[in-house]
Amino acid sequence: MSLTFHPFASIDDLRAMQAAVTRSWLTPRRPLVSCTPGDLAWWFARGEQGVDWASRIRVWTDGADAVGWGWLSKPAELEWFVAADVDEAAERRLRLEILDWARARVADDAPSAGDAPPALGVWAADGWPEQDILAGLGFAPSSSGLTQFFQSLDRELPEPSVPDGYIVRSVAGPAEIPARVEVHRAAFAPSKLTVEMYELLVRLAPYRYDLDAVAEAPDGTFAAFTMAWLDAEASLGYFEPVGTHPDHQRRGLGKAVNTYALRRLRDEGAREAMVYSALGNVGSDALYRSVGFRPIAIHRRYTAPALQSAR
Repeated sequence: MSLTFHPFASIDDLRAMQAAVTRSWLTPRRPLVSCTPGDLAWWFARGEQGVDWASRIRVWTDGADAVGWGWLSKPAELEWFVAADVDEAAERRLRLEILDWARARVADDAPSAGDAPPALGVWAADGWPEQDILAGLGFAPSSSGLTQFFQSLDRELPEPSVPDGYIVRSVAGPAEIPARVEVHRAAFAPSKLTVEMYELLVRLAPYRYDLDAVAEAPDGTFAAFTMAWLDAEASLGYFEPVGTHPDHQRRGLGKAVNTYALRRLRDEGAREAMVYSALGNVGSDALYRSVGFRPIAIHRRYTAPALQSAR
């Protein structure tokens, strides 16, 4: 490989990063891939106002193709990805370079030269190559974790069932963005999501209004939601985020809107679907299992207590 890297420069870089994720889903490693193109769109839209993406994201390329990237959120949270079509040696080299870059950026962000930078937080799945790399460098797992759920859509999917007066449908279009933001903010209070962020989101691939599923309450407000993403090339569906308004919980709306979203994804060509749940969240685990998902991996947040070179 002839690896080069550059700071994030434009939306073209986001598309190249998404393409690397899609390629990974088309390899024999499927379904043990950590993210989807929808993740990247969601993270990008939710970036803080005025974020300097060039300092937060670095992209590694081999020729014209992106093969890896690091995505750093303040104060020291790293999302990293290496395409599944690179060999073991190249993956290790890429991950070490990503860690070196991230630690240098965290050090640069320290308030003053005398302040110790925060410990870098990085995610890795049990038994995946990145776990061994982190463990070998002294990173330690924290109590934070995620369960990765997966399922085939090659089966009968029931019709969604809702209480009288509720309906499940897709978001109709831009006019419903404020209501869509409102139900998200209620479900995840306190939430930083804004109408402006959502207006950016809907302009990013692969967002589609017809895959943004909601349960509408009898009074016309939104009561629950599942944002479904379709990677058409990989025939893969993904849920992020999923939530229910506190005033409408325990009515089966989460199951109904997830079922609706699964049916929409299958109708649009997805043959499998994925979702994440916070490790130990009994409620969300039960919800996802109730609509056919099964766990395939556990991802943990690793931290490094001291700043040092990754190599």
